[in-house]
Amino acid sequence: MNLHLARLAVLPLLIAGCGSKSAPLQSSPGPSEAVSTPESTQPNGSSAPSPEVSKSLYERLGGRPAIEAVINEFVNRTTTDPRIKERFFNTDAANLKKLLTELVCQVAGGPCKYSGRDMESSHAGMELVDDEFNALVENLVAALDKFNVPEREKSEVLGAIGPLKPQIVIAPGKLRPIEAARLAKVSELAAKLDHKPAAALLAAAVLAGQRGQRSYAEQLFARAELAVGSKPLKPIAATFRSGGPPKLETALTTAPKDASPQPSLVGSSEQDAPEKQPAAGSLEGKLLAGGKPLGGFGVVMLTPERGGKKRVAKQRVIEQRDKVFAPRLMAVPVGSTIAFPNFDRVYHNVFSLSKSRAFDLGLYKDREQREVTFDKPGIVRLGCNIHANMSAYVVVVDAPHYVVVDADGTFAFKSLAPGRYTVRAWSERSGDPAVSKLVIKKGSNRAAIDLRAAGTAGPSPDKFGVSRTPEPPPSAGGR
Repeated sequence: MNLHLARLAVLPLLIAGCGSKSAPLQSSPGPSEAVSTPESTQPNGSSAPSPEVSKSLYERLGGRPAIEAVINEFVNRTTTDPRIKERFFNTDAANLKKLLTELVCQVAGGPCKYSGRDMESSHAGMELVDDEFNALVENLVAALDKFNVPEREKSEVLGAIGPLKPQIVIAPGKLRPIEAARLAKVSELAAKLDHKPAAALLAAAVLAGQRGQRSYAEQLFARAELAVGSKPLKPIAATFRSGGPPKLETALTTAPKDASPQPSLVGSSEQDAPEKQPAAGSLEGKLLAGGKPLGGFGVVMLTPERGGKKRVAKQRVIEQRDKVFAPRLMAVPVGSTIAFPNFDRVYHNVFSLSKSRAFDLGLYKDREQREVTFDKPGIVRLGCNIHANMSAYVVVVDAPHYVVVDADGTFAFKSLAPGRYTVRAWSERSGDPAVSKLVIKKGSNRAAIDLRAAGTAGPSPDKFGVSRTPEPPPSAGGR
């Protein structure tokens, strides 16, 4: 197996919550069935590959049943290993095994297609350390050994892991350990706690805090709160939440079971409050990014120099479904309240670090929801502290006229009073809103708005402000 295949096969196994993949896996349940790769000798004394070697990796592994057997063993070991199992608390083990089997089958040349998430972003923000990496490797070795994978194939797998380590394990200098004295108080409280599972979670949180895995330590602490409630753990909450957004303690409610999925975009002043008699002017236009197509979602807001209606606050919904926020972009008037239901069977942790509305909704799942009122104008970026790929925006507007814009950049206002307007436009790939002036005349008007500060959007930082954008792998020349 070449190094490229080995990289694909091993990477997901190194990410907690997304799986593992084994490569040179052998289906043999007993020594007598172990794969061999002998060489035959030609009459001139040279060596030639045997027919066994010419087989695809998928065939040499024994096909899908063999791959499934090793994947099952690996996942079972990893999700029960005290050194790493808490990383998998939010994982559907059956689905994990399915995805890993698909991936190994595909990269080994089998008739499978991987249906999971891309590997580049799947471990973003995990802050895995050497001990966790080593636990995964040891569990992989044990799974391979159980099924008698020959040393040659096993060596190929393990040899491929070394170059991947810098891409998976965070550099120690980037971690920020929590103060030892504060963690000692956590240990003291855990020792007195009459709840063994919660005490074990606090012990794991202390270890993560000692390592400097701030986000993971807070996640473990939040799970302990779910087990015993926040009141018994209030004396130590600041140890794990200091430096993060304020945690909202509002009561959880339950969203309707048959709620329809939300659209990708929501927000138009003319749809929110249709006018009985349209004004004399209208505007059609295009939102651009550096003269090029927008390439992302955006919003256009118009404020007349004179007059203009104040829009009424709304009650809206931004859901979490299939590990995606929807809508991905929502524009609402100041004072609006948004419910954040989680329709997934796994926990999410919605949060915002935005100056106009910072908050942390904590862990919840299975149609539970919390509400947030947005009482200041601004751009609010939403993230999930568990799933770095989840991102959305709330644009809280105080302008009388606003409309969200999809990736083609086209927008329209059908009812505008003639006069001078201040235009504020923004997209998820730009920085602060661009501000310009515009004159609306009677009848039809057209305008092109160019956002010069266009850039590429990536994963949001975690709720402590630490970047979760994967670093590019070292170049070949740098090794």
